[in-house]
Amino acid sequence: MATIISPIDALQFIVDEEVAQVPLTDYPMLNAVQKRVTSQTQLKWNVNVGGAQARTVTTSAAVTAFNDDDYVQASLAIGRIRVESSFQLLKEDIAEARAIGKGALRDLFASDVNSAIRVCLETMATGIYSGTGANNSNAGIVGVDTCLTATTYAGIAQATYTGWTPVVNTNGTNRALTTTLLEAVDNALMRKGGTYNAIFCSPELVSSYRALFAAQANIQPAPLGQSTADIGYTGIAYKGRPIIADIYAPLNKFYFVDSRDIELYTFGQNNTDNRRGIQFAIGKIENNNPDAEQYVVYAKPQLKIKNRPKSVAGLFAIT
Repeated sequence: MATIISPIDALQFIVDEEVAQVPLTDYPMLNAVQKRVTSQTQLKWNVNVGGAQARTVTTSAAVTAFNDDDYVQASLAIGRIRVESSFQLLKEDIAEARAIGKGALRDLFASDVNSAIRVCLETMATGIYSGTGANNSNAGIVGVDTCLTATTYAGIAQATYTGWTPVVNTNGTNRALTTTLLEAVDNALMRKGGTYNAIFCSPELVSSYRALFAAQANIQPAPLGQSTADIGYTGIAYKGRPIIADIYAPLNKFYFVDSRDIELYTFGQNNTDNRRGIQFAIGKIENNNPDAEQYVVYAKPQLKIKNRPKSVAGLFAIT
């Protein structure tokens, strides 16, 4: 016996299909970070903020002091703010497409669904850099900028736990890019035990880098089991890490990122079973126009940087 699903459930299948086909390479940082789905309204994880000590004593000395690392819970809100895009279809157009066939009806909806997903992803791609967590911009995301510049991130204050302080090299006015500045950030991150697998910046800063250095071809082995190679986005690298141009990155800023330690979560809605990648949902909106149907496509994202001092660093005020 055939399973009968509601029209909105059928549209959710279209949303899931369109999301799966989105070329995320158009959104470099968004593409690079890990994707997760959660059904909890708080992203919580434990952070080691240090505190353990080692001592040198004689073999006859008693153990008199006990010091171990402190673990503090970090937390970010998710699920209370959404990024959305709505669209309207005339019932005459729906009836006409239905008369032509299922394919025409699907294409009618898919076109608007695809556009809605695209503009939402553009907002999210900006938010993972510039988001402040505000409920009226950047999808409510707490972005990398806020992680690097705020005195408190994920509920942990760096004044209280100095080990939570990130690496940021900045200045009151813009400076010309130099090898000394790049080395300063690289060394500072290394001293914290951190690393990075890519540098993200605006296309303009890629041009500045090209002017400073001869472009270095950057071909990276693909993950095990795949017979392809990732040649990066720009063909240039710094110390073997690709420098990736991202039109959504703010001007005058280099972001040193370990994308393996950064996760973009979306809140799991009860009207979709999709648990992979970025979860979008669709809803029908009641309206006062009897000749139209209105829909909204939306997601509820949040960015989680698990290890603030080791996973990201910034070189700011650069031209």
